[in-house]
Amino acid sequence: MVFRFFALVNGDCVKTFRTGSSTATYHCVYKTTIQCTSGVIFPAMLHVYSPFNDVALPDNTVAFISAKMSIPAAVPQDPILLKGISVIAVPSDPSLDTYEHSVPDFPYPMVVGLGSVTAPTRTLPDGTSKVFDVLSTDYMHNTRMTSNVWCI
Repeated sequence: MVFRFFALVNGDCVKTFRTGSSTATYHCVYKTTIQCTSGVIFPAMLHVYSPFNDVALPDNTVAFISAKMSIPAAVPQDPILLKGISVIAVPSDPSLDTYEHSVPDFPYPMVVGLGSVTAPTRTLPDGTSKVFDVLSTDYMHNTRMTSNVWCI
């Protein structure tokens, strides 16, 4: 799980069907990023289950989000996947110059996870960030996913 404020852009409400099912699921998808304490920024995609008639939040909306997280081995080429559990948008108009003044200073994510370390640490090409594999039992996007945990 990850807890933090995210800036959201390119929101799109979509309808999907599970394989072998005619039941539709609706969710909004947003692009965002995750910044590590080293300053490295990784791309992320947020999926939030929504009512069928929901409207995406405006670009540059900041929201406090708790989400399940899966970090693919090919990050940053592939974005980190986030499955939103709670999304609380910061009130006001994100197009105003004063909007960021209402956002609390909470620049780095809090990450909570449970799993087994399955490989030794290795250093990423940036020379600073370290990664190690954690076997995750979280069920996201219709499959069980293994994640990488980034350490600084």
